[in-house]
This record gives sequence, structure tokens and C-alpha cells, in this order.
Amino acid sequence: MSCAVAVDDLRTDPSVRKCSTSSTSSAGSSGTTTSDEDHDAAAVAVDASPPVATGNGRDRAAAAAIKGPDSEIHTDRDECSSDESNGPDSPTGLKAVGSVYDFRLDGADSPPSSSSCVSNPFAAVVGPDAADLTKVARKQLRMIREVDVAVCHLNHTNTIISKILSSKYLRRWENHQIRLQDDCITSNTPTGFLNKTIGYEAIKNLYPVKRWDSNFKYCLRVVVTNGSYLLQTTNQYLRDQIRYSILWKKNVHETQTLLKSQSDPDDMLKELQNIVDFAKNIPLVDDEIFHMPTFIASTLMTRDQEKYCKQSWEKALIGTLRPLIEDCPPSAEMCSFLSHHCKDQSSLPIIKDSLVYTITRILKHNFDFARTLTARTLVQDYIKALYIQDQSGESIRYFLSRVHSASAVCPHNRVLPNMVSTCITAIYSASEELPANCSETEFDCYYTNHLRCYIVVLQNISEYSDWLYGLAQLLRPLPFPALLLIRSIFMEDMSSVILKIGLHEDCEIHKQVLAVRETKDGWFDLCSPIGAVFCGSSLVWTQLLKTLMACDRCKKKKLLKNLKAKHLGTCVSEALKSNKIVMDVLCLMLEWMVVEDLHQRNQIVDTLKSTEFGRKVYDDFMSRQNQLLELNRKGGPQNLSLPARGTDLDLNSMFDCGPFGNLESVDLAFTNVTDTCANTLIKLPSLKVLNLWGTQFGDSGLLIISDHLTNLQVLNLCETKVTDRGIVSLISLINLKKLNLNSTKATVRSVDVLKKKLPGLHEVDVRYSFAW
Repeated sequence: MSCAVAVDDLRTDPSVRKCSTSSTSSAGSSGTTTSDEDHDAAAVAVDASPPVATGNGRDRAAAAAIKGPDSEIHTDRDECSSDESNGPDSPTGLKAVGSVYDFRLDGADSPPSSSSCVSNPFAAVVGPDAADLTKVARKQLRMIREVDVAVCHLNHTNTIISKILSSKYLRRWENHQIRLQDDCITSNTPTGFLNKTIGYEAIKNLYPVKRWDSNFKYCLRVVVTNGSYLLQTTNQYLRDQIRYSILWKKNVHETQTLLKSQSDPDDMLKELQNIVDFAKNIPLVDDEIFHMPTFIASTLMTRDQEKYCKQSWEKALIGTLRPLIEDCPPSAEMCSFLSHHCKDQSSLPIIKDSLVYTITRILKHNFDFARTLTARTLVQDYIKALYIQDQSGESIRYFLSRVHSASAVCPHNRVLPNMVSTCITAIYSASEELPANCSETEFDCYYTNHLRCYIVVLQNISEYSDWLYGLAQLLRPLPFPALLLIRSIFMEDMSSVILKIGLHEDCEIHKQVLAVRETKDGWFDLCSPIGAVFCGSSLVWTQLLKTLMACDRCKKKKLLKNLKAKHLGTCVSEALKSNKIVMDVLCLMLEWMVVEDLHQRNQIVDTLKSTEFGRKVYDDFMSRQNQLLELNRKGGPQNLSLPARGTDLDLNSMFDCGPFGNLESVDLAFTNVTDTCANTLIKLPSLKVLNLWGTQFGDSGLLIISDHLTNLQVLNLCETKVTDRGIVSLISLINLKKLNLNSTKATVRSVDVLKKKLPGLHEVDVRYSFAW
């Protein structure tokens, strides 16, 4: 009678309705009622002898993890009611939607559908048509490795004593801190119910139990061979964390156990596919979820390389692990395997598309290659493989276009520095393998086979405007071995990158070809036609010089002094070849008194007079010098004011009227003068007071006057467009005493620099500026 009553009571439980169909009619007609204790005792009697699941290990793992109440391995299921928010046949929160299961975020109490009671939720995802299924939307749970729970143990024997002890009123609960290890579940205090470990191979079933009375809920039932453990938590989220963590550990343990006894590569690949599919769809967030399958694969290859390191098997393995590698950086073992794959000449046709997502992810998300050397090596080997496959560079260009994205600006800040550092490191490593005294022919052959691929990457990076400034900064210190910098084949390949940087219209970009410090060399210095690298070719050097001299921000005495110190012989040699750009530079050196040595000045004059164009340039220079001497001849006013709405042209015309040798103060306040007037003001080296209040004067003009008006004592820049970049250049005005930066974009940083470098600067007006 108690057994019949128990079955009648189970009829109301939708999660076991199908498994109790044969008993409901008789139980329903009896109309007998019993107490809760009788229900529990009868429930234990119904499932006294749990059957053992059959089939291979992988099938048992999947079935034990997620099979429904109709499964033969369910034991003692009637002991408690089902989780009303989700049946035991499916993972918590998964519901059937066609052939795809969605993780339910609401956790609403609703009985599972009939289809969900008999279907395996992961089977729909890991089946043969997995590629065609919609991606599973699921709650993200953190993996549990150690947690505090309340534990209760139930026996599955038929004795009267076990029935009484299994009664809900006689159940004893123990508090344990359990730990999920790689092969078992243990307690940090191995006493009571958990005095022994629970091996994953002993777990036959695992499902949640939401309620069984008003005091105990949010329980997880772990069914083992001779009984079951009830793990009680404080909330549903923690219960789900424990459940899926045990499922993951159990499946990984069984997969590793099966693979140890397998010898057929195809069977092993199927097992790996199963664990990968399980990792893709289990709602856990942890690095182990992504790294464990790749670690298992790496272990297999290390165990027997001759059997598994074959092209067909490698290709299938990469395809199997690709979904995980795309979502998480590959492990060190996997990077080593993929690097071996890139080096294999027979595997080149299959790496172009199979590894692009993996390499892209490394470049986008890596922050420190020093900690992930295998990842950097993988990127280097992949680039080299692309170049070997297509030496025209199209494969590398296509790869970089995918990494950059289709937008005008790359949204990933780490791509450029990671790519450049990878190429530079590869060049250094390959250069160290060169013999100390290799011939030119040997070097050219080695360079073409091992180094040129990385230069092709730099060439393609320079094609992107948003990457050019960052590339120029990274290449400015000449981060290459000295052995390469003296080789013509290397410099010829780098010349396209140098020209992209040096000919750019933005001053912040093209000035990167200059040396970082005066004592060092820059790309401009290496391109000198007198050097042995370019063998007398002055094309690159002349184009760079033309851009630098055409820029108002770069054309300063400092640049001309560096040219005189390092390249005066080059300039004289090029002037003799009728190089017009160089002749203009030599005349400017004479005009700005950069060359003080009389012998060198005479050499420049003789050089200019030796050609027709040079004589014309020199005559124009002498004409300007005569005008300057007349302008600086003593006489004329001491103070000069330009009328309102005056322009640069008006100021220039005014100085053509006569001598201004006594001029000490110029007032250009509220006129229309711009940075161009600086070229006229520098003709007055004795100027002491300059008022530019309310003009269109900016940083470019400030950079020019700071080199020439060294006697300036008072400077008014109120309401001008100057910024920190131009203000800092005023440190060369050693006699400056008063400075007005009212209503400008000056900041505390630039003002502090001026006060530190100019001890004679007693008054600085920074009202209504960022430095106020």
C-alpha cells in the first residue's frame, strides 16, 4: 500500500510523470492518503536498486551528466520533487526551443515541456549538425573549486532501518567545505559523510532539487553507486555553479581516462570533438574551459609525435580546436604545436585561413609578450609562412587588412605595437644566426629567406594613415641590428617606409626621421648619399630634406646646425651636382649665420658660384643681405606700431622704407598678422619688446622667433593661438623677463618649464588660461 501511495503522489510531479504512467491509474483509484514519512519511506523502496548505465565511457559521461528522468540510471528520484524552474533532464535554465536550448535567465517556476523531459540538451548542440545550430544563449557562471555546503547522505538499501533514516524528519546535515579536484570531490575536513572522497567515475547522476520542504531548498543531488549526496546551498546561482563545475570536471576526467587507453587517432579526434563541444556550450566562465581541451591535445601529440603530427590529422585537430582558440588565447603547448604547423612546408596551404583568427586575437589582446613567448613565436612563424606561400606580399596585405578592420581607424590599440615588436624581435633573432663574416651573396640569400617577410609587414603597415604616426615613433630609435643598417638590400626595402614617414605633411610624423638626440643618427642620417649604404644615390635624402625645409616648424637653426655638423660635405657635394634644394639650404646657412668658420663660409660661397643656378641663388642672398644691412643701420624710430587691420604684407613693406637700427619695440596688437610675420621680425635681432595681443600668431611663428630674437625681454601673447608646444620653445630667449599668456592654452606644465629654464623671468601672466 505504501508503495502504491508513493507512486500516486509522484503522479503530481511533472518531472517524473512519464516514468510513473503505468502506476498512476491504480494509485489514483485507491484514493489513499499517507503522511510525509510514509511518502519518503515508500519513495526509497521504489528505487531501492539503481541500475548501472551501459555503453562506452563517453556515452556514460554525457548520460550521467544530463540525462532526463526517463533514464535508467536515475535512482531514488522520487525522494524529492523536481526543480520546478527546470527539469532534471536538462541543465538548469535550459529549455527546448526546436533543436536548440537557451539558458533561461528568469528562473521562473514552470514545468518542463514533454520534449525537454526526454531530450538530451547537450545532444542538440554537440550532434553532427552543430555547425548549423544557433549559438546557445546562456547564463555565465563562475567555476567553483572550493565552496561551503551542507551535506546529507541517503542510502539506497531496502532495509527498514535505511528507510526510517532516509525519512526527511530524521535526515542529518553536516557542514563541509568541499573541493573539486581533477579526479574527485573531497572535503577539507574528511569526517562524517565525506570521510572518503567521491570519485567522478562513481557519480551516476547529478541534478538540482529546488525544494523538498520549507526549510531545505536549493539542493543538488549527486547520485553514486550505493546512495546519493544532497548538497545544499544558499541560493540557486551557487547551486548551478557547483552543478556545472562538477559536470565539467567529470567530463574532463573521463575524457582523459578514455584517451589514455585509445590508440586510434580518429577515435581520439572524436573524443576531443566531444569535449570541445561540451566546453563551447557549458555555461561556465573560466580559463580552464578553453585551455583544457588544447592541453589534452598537446599532451597527445607529445606522447606520440610520429602518429599524430601528420598533415591530415593536424588540419582536423586545428578545425576541432578552432572555436575555443578564437575565444581565448591559446596555451603555450598549443602555440608550440601551431608554430610547428606553420614551419611545415607541406602544411602551408591550410594555414592561411585556419589560423587567422588565432593570430588576430593574439595581436589584439596581448599586453606582454615577455610572458607569452610562445605566442610571439607563433605570430612570427605565421608571418613567415604567409610570405613563403606568397612572396608578392598579397597574403600579408590581406592578413593586415583583416587585423586592422574595415574602418578608417583601427579600433584595437594593441595591434600596432604588438605587430611591430614581433617583427623587430624576429629580425634580431634571425640576425644572430648569421655567420660573423658572411659574404654579400650569403647575406642577401639569408635576408630574402628569413628577414624580408617582416620588412614586408612594416611596408604594409605604413600604408595605413592611422598607424603611420605610431609606426614612425617605434622606428625612430633605429631598433634594428647594426649589421642590417649598413646593408644596402635592407635599406632599399626600408626606404619605402622611410619615405612614407618622411614625406608626410604632418610635422609630428615627418620629423620622426630625425635623430632622437644630436649624438645619435636617424633615418635621415642613414640615407646620406655619401654613406656606403645608398652608394651615392641622393634621391631619398634629398626628398626628406625638401620636406623638412618646407615645414615652418622644422626649419630652425637647430636643424641647420645639425646639417652643418653632420652633412656639410654632403651638401657641398650635392650642390656641385646642381641640386637646387641643397643650394637653398647652403644659402640659408649663410643668412642665419649658422656657419661661423670663415674657411667653411668661403667653401660654401665658392660652391654656389660654381654653377649657374648657384650663382643666381648667391646673388639673391647678397641682395637680401644688403637690404638687411640697410635695415639694421643705426637710425629710424625706437618704437613701431602697425595700424589696426594691418597684415603681414604691410609689415614687410614698412621695413623696406629705410633704416630701423634703433628699433627696440614693435606693437602689432589687434592686427591681422599671422605666423608669417615671424620671418620679417627675425630681421630685427636687437628687438626687446614685442606685442602680439589679439593676433593670429601661433606656435609656428613662436618656434621661429625663439631661435633668432635672443635679446627679447618683453613678450605679449595675450589672446593668441599659442599652445604648450610653442611656449616651451621660449626657453632659448635667455633675456626674457616678462611674458603675458593671458587667455591662451598654456598649461601648468609649460609654465613650470619656463620658470625652471629662465631664472630671469620674473613676471608671467597666466590669467584665464589652463595654468591659472
